[in-house]
Amino acid sequence: MPQNATQDPHIQDDFEEALDQAFQRVRGALTEMIGSVDADITRPQDIARRFKINKNLAWKLSKLITISDPHAVLTNLPGSTGMNTILSAFESNGAPSPTVQTARDRLVEFDEMVETHVGDRSTLQLVLASNAPARVPTENLHNTRKMGYQCNSSIWGIQARVRMASFFLAPNPENPEMLDTASMGGLIDVRRLRSQASVPLMTRFAYNDDGSAMRPPEVEPIELGSDEDQLMLMKEFCSQPVPKFTKIRSGNTVRWQLAPGPVGNTGLNTWMYGECIRNFAPIYRDPQNSFGEHLAPLNTPCEWALCDILIHKDLRFAQDPRAILLSQIGIGPEPVGEDDPIDDILPMAEEIEAIGHCPPVVATPLIPGYSKMVERVYERMAWDASDFHGYRIVMKYPPMPTALMIRHDLADPR
Repeated sequence: MPQNATQDPHIQDDFEEALDQAFQRVRGALTEMIGSVDADITRPQDIARRFKINKNLAWKLSKLITISDPHAVLTNLPGSTGMNTILSAFESNGAPSPTVQTARDRLVEFDEMVETHVGDRSTLQLVLASNAPARVPTENLHNTRKMGYQCNSSIWGIQARVRMASFFLAPNPENPEMLDTASMGGLIDVRRLRSQASVPLMTRFAYNDDGSAMRPPEVEPIELGSDEDQLMLMKEFCSQPVPKFTKIRSGNTVRWQLAPGPVGNTGLNTWMYGECIRNFAPIYRDPQNSFGEHLAPLNTPCEWALCDILIHKDLRFAQDPRAILLSQIGIGPEPVGEDDPIDDILPMAEEIEAIGHCPPVVATPLIPGYSKMVERVYERMAWDASDFHGYRIVMKYPPMPTALMIRHDLADPR
């Protein structure tokens, strides 16, 4: 598994220190100004009425004072016009001129810090979302990602409403020291913005922690009789007629891509595929493998990505799964080794969440009929749904090209 590349901590620390120092000075000066007139900043509606300022400005001012993390609150810092309105209103209503002037000076210093480090406030928002997305307000993070989604849709000429992937793990009934796995994947409501635009359906591989190939697994379809050309479509859950795919061969690699078709909603496509592998891998950790990892490539502009992992109750060692977002820029379909210097782990705000057990509650408004799809896997594998624990990660406007990975531990060797 590739790890983050080493970086000089002073590069990031200098910016973070300057940002925090400038922000806290602004926050402190505004707090002194508000306190000088005995105003209650926790009641922004009263502030708006008393000082005759816009309710939205009063709300932003309240957030600036009551939230100490600049990443979480800088979107609420009004521009120069808004701040001048606030400062003038407080000065007109009894705030001492020196106190108001100090607040003005601190705001000027803050903007000078922004100009020195990133140029302007718009770029500052991008920097904050890039470095610490979990600390940025969700709405702002989604707005930033949406711009990427719209841009990529235009460039690649295609977009989807949902990219979904589901992974299932259970002990093999004949040999409980081996894992049986199943997976489903697909794109929901795909539409072309360009008639010749296409998108790959699948790439299949298995690998060790160091990136070396494992033995080719024996893959079977979830829907019996659906393995023509190894597409393994679950046709009941595909749009009708079933989407057509083009087979492309390059050396030893074969991939399937959505065939050209109509632009817009008249050419809307949905496809789902499902596969299973018996005796896929040992449950035990060994020198080559410390983790189990399941990848959902994100190579199509999507509004949503949803990834589930359903783990049999007997696999207790695996029931603390983690989600990792990997860059796929400059990387082929196979993973890089753990010693590769590329920093391919991307920061992400989303966390994996439990969706219950005995059985997991998989229903979601994002994917109509999803519960029925999961039932097909249980039936095909002769599994009891009440034996499983479920975990899910959902990401809005996921960046591309990336891969959403779910990683879990393997059992301690005997």
